[in-house]
Amino acid sequence: MHRTIQELCTQHTNLTMSNIEIIIEKSKSLQLTADLTQANLFIDCPAKDGKHAIVVAEAKPANAPSLYSKSVVGKYAYASFEPAVAFTHKTGKPMKRMRAITQEAKYVKQSVVPIKNGRGQTIGSLIMEEDVSEQVHHENKVKALSETNEQLSQTLIGLTEQDSIISNMIQESLLLLDPKGRILYYNSCAGCLIKELDGKTEILGTFIHDRLPFIKSIYEETESILQQEVNVGKKVLEVKQIILVNHRQITGILVVIRDLTELREKERQLMVKSAVIQEIHHRVKNNLQTVSSLLRLQMKRGGGPEGIQQSLNRISSIAAVHEELLESSKIDEVEIKQLIERIGQMSIQSRMCADAEVSIEFHGEEMYLKSDVAVSLALTINELIQNCLKHAFKLQNQGTISIYFSDVQDHFEVSVEDNGIGYSSSSQSSLGLDIVNTIVCHDLAGRFTIEKTSSGTKAVITFPLKEVEAV
Repeated sequence: MHRTIQELCTQHTNLTMSNIEIIIEKSKSLQLTADLTQANLFIDCPAKDGKHAIVVAEAKPANAPSLYSKSVVGKYAYASFEPAVAFTHKTGKPMKRMRAITQEAKYVKQSVVPIKNGRGQTIGSLIMEEDVSEQVHHENKVKALSETNEQLSQTLIGLTEQDSIISNMIQESLLLLDPKGRILYYNSCAGCLIKELDGKTEILGTFIHDRLPFIKSIYEETESILQQEVNVGKKVLEVKQIILVNHRQITGILVVIRDLTELREKERQLMVKSAVIQEIHHRVKNNLQTVSSLLRLQMKRGGGPEGIQQSLNRISSIAAVHEELLESSKIDEVEIKQLIERIGQMSIQSRMCADAEVSIEFHGEEMYLKSDVAVSLALTINELIQNCLKHAFKLQNQGTISIYFSDVQDHFEVSVEDNGIGYSSSSQSSLGLDIVNTIVCHDLAGRFTIEKTSSGTKAVITFPLKEVEAV
C-alpha cells in the first residue's frame, strides 16, 4: 500500500517526498481505526489542479458492511460531491458530519480532519464516512408526505367552498356532518338533492335526519363504513356513511349519496329486453311451424301457381308483423293500422290476375297488439283480402275493399267488406276461409262471421283482448 501511496502522490499531486512520507505514516493506523469505528476511512490529497482531490489510501471495516463494493483508491474526489474535503484542503480546518455523495452514488456523512506537515501546511485529509442512504430515503418520504398533506389540505379547504369547481364536478352528493348529525358542509349536487326532496333552501346547521328522513336508519348505525341502497319515491339512491374518528373519538360523519335511478332503470330494461328476445325466439319458432302447416295444407289442396302465390302471401303476412316490430318503438307490440295497410297493399301488388281494378280503403285509429296476436290477425286479414280478390269482382271492371277495425269494450273487431257479387256459402268454401275459422276460434278465442249484404260481402272477426293477452 505504501508504494501505491507514493506512486499516486507523485503522479497526481504536488507533494514533496517528505510530505508523502507523512501521508504514508498516517496510513499505517488506518485499518485499526476503521475496525474500531466500523466506518470507511480514506486519505485524500489535493490534486495538481488545486480544485479536486485524489484518494491515495482506504480502509474498510473488517467487522461491518462496507460502503463500497470496489476500491476507490486512485479515483478523484470532486469538490461538488465532497465539499467537506475541498473545504478542509482549502482552509486547513476540520469538518464534522457533512453530507456527501460517494463514487457509487450513495449518501454519506463525512467527518474530515486535515493532515498537516511540520510547517502547518495541509497536505491531505483523513476522512471517515457513515452510510446515511436510508436516512435520506426516509427524509425524502417525509418531505413528499408533507407536500402531499399540504396539497390535500388545500384541496379539502377548496372543497368546502360552495363555488368550488372540484366539488361541483363530483356527481355524487357529499355531506359532512358533526357527531350529532348537523350538516357542516354540502356540495352542489347534495344541495340540489335536498332541495328536490325537502323543498327548503336552508341547509347548513340543520340535522340530516330532518332533511333526508330515509338516512335516519343508516345514520344510527355504528359501523365505521356502511353502504345501503334505498328507494325514495321514484328514485333509487346508494348511501355510503363513513364515520371519521380521531384518537378514538368520533369527529364527524361523511355521507356520500349516489343516484342509481337511471342505472337501475337501464338494468330493468335490459332484463325485460332479454326476456322479450327469448320470447321472440319462441314465437319465431311457432311462426315457422305455422308456415310449415300452411304449406302442407296447400300441398294437399294443390292449386298450381295460384296455390304457390297464396302460400307466399301467407308467409309475407307473417313477415309483415316482424317488419312492423323492427320499426316499432315498443318492445313486443305491433301497430295494427300500419300492419293492415301493409298487408292490403302487398295483396294488391301480388295479384296474379287483374280482372278488375281494385282499391282498398282503411278505417280505424292507431292501436297496438302483442306480436303473437298480430301474427294471427295478419293471417286472417290476408285470407279475407285474398278471398275478395279471387271471388268478389269476377263480373265487374272495378271494385273496392273496405277494412274497418276498432277496439270496443275490451274487444277487437275487424271487418273486411267488398262491393262485389256477394258471398255464397255453397260456391265459396275454400282453404282460406277454413284457415280463418281455425285461427279465430283456436288462437284468438273469438268469433268469425261472413255474410252477403245488399252491396256485397261482409266478413267480421271479433275477439276479446284480455283473454288473448292472457293466453
